[in-house]
Amino acid sequence: MKKFKLRVCLIAFLLAAASIASCLIVPSSAEGSDAKVQSYEEQMQDLQKKQEDAQARLDQTKNDLSNAVEYKRAIDETLEVTYSKVSLAQNMLAELDVKIADKEAEIVKQSEIIDERREQFKKRMVSIADDGSFSNLSLLLSAGSMTEFLTIYDSVSSILAYDRRVMNELNDAKTALVAAKDELEAAKVAQENALTELENSEAYFNQLSKESSSVINTLSNNQAELEQTYQYYLNQEQQIAAELQAYVKQLQEQQQQQQQPVYYGDGTYIWPLDGYTTISSGYGNRYIEQYGLSGFHRGIDIPAPAGTPIRACSSGTVIRSEFHYSWGNYVLVDHGGGYCTLYAHMTTRSVSAGQVVSQGETLGTVGQTGHAFGNHLHLEYWINGEVSDPNLMFY
Repeated sequence: MKKFKLRVCLIAFLLAAASIASCLIVPSSAEGSDAKVQSYEEQMQDLQKKQEDAQARLDQTKNDLSNAVEYKRAIDETLEVTYSKVSLAQNMLAELDVKIADKEAEIVKQSEIIDERREQFKKRMVSIADDGSFSNLSLLLSAGSMTEFLTIYDSVSSILAYDRRVMNELNDAKTALVAAKDELEAAKVAQENALTELENSEAYFNQLSKESSSVINTLSNNQAELEQTYQYYLNQEQQIAAELQAYVKQLQEQQQQQQQPVYYGDGTYIWPLDGYTTISSGYGNRYIEQYGLSGFHRGIDIPAPAGTPIRACSSGTVIRSEFHYSWGNYVLVDHGGGYCTLYAHMTTRSVSAGQVVSQGETLGTVGQTGHAFGNHLHLEYWINGEVSDPNLMFY
């Protein structure tokens, strides 16, 4: 009976040992977060280089009072990169929050495992010390035959090997705990750096935005220069508009001849800016105070803070997404049936040519790149390649 009890105890202990060993392996949930943070850090380094290049170009043109257009282009380029840094820093901060939470949870879990396993191991040692019959020697001497002796010997060896393995795993767990704490501290430092980068980039962006609004008036000393600058932008706008109108008509003809599948909207349109409905400059003839001149306005201007999301008025296919001297960052969407909408002066663009977009999908963010005074969306409505009053879309 005594031998039977010893064997039962031995088997039960070995099963418990296997269970303990399996629980020591704790997968980290922060691996995905780590990869994202590293990716953001690499992107931030790339943007930093681009910003330095843009800043160098800005510095070169700043003192050239005879070339307001080139200086404005340099500002636009720097604005776009700076805003990208702002967006990236925001994403990085969000991901670092996830990483820090994961590391804190990992530290708690590892600490609990270490404490639990240490207590279990201590209890086992005390139990063996108190019960001499359960010693390795007692187990071996209790064998009734050589076969049983060898069986018990193998079991005892397994226990000893398990003891060493558990101690090694406990040490590994402690090492992992230290590493998790180090990574947590590093993540907190990265979080502070990202927050500083965000604040600095936002401040610089606001500074550039103000400078962008006043650059033409500041650099132009007389009416002749103002008229020359205005005429330059007007020529650029007319040139790109004519090119795009011809392109749209050609595209529509190709689609009809080749019966190409085109993603069309349903004919309904929504307002492109949530919460911002004021029109600062309407469609048609207008007086441009900054130049003291009159001119034809191809669309409507809707003021909104920089970074405000711009939504697609209707579903369709993006046929242009690029930068132009006059429109700045702009997107042109084909809604089918000869109808298009154009969104200009964006700080950033979120879509690319050929991409299918749904009604309400974000195309980019409000800005003042190109020929613009103050942050706003310039919206145009095209019918068969010709501009029409955008208000017709909504009534």
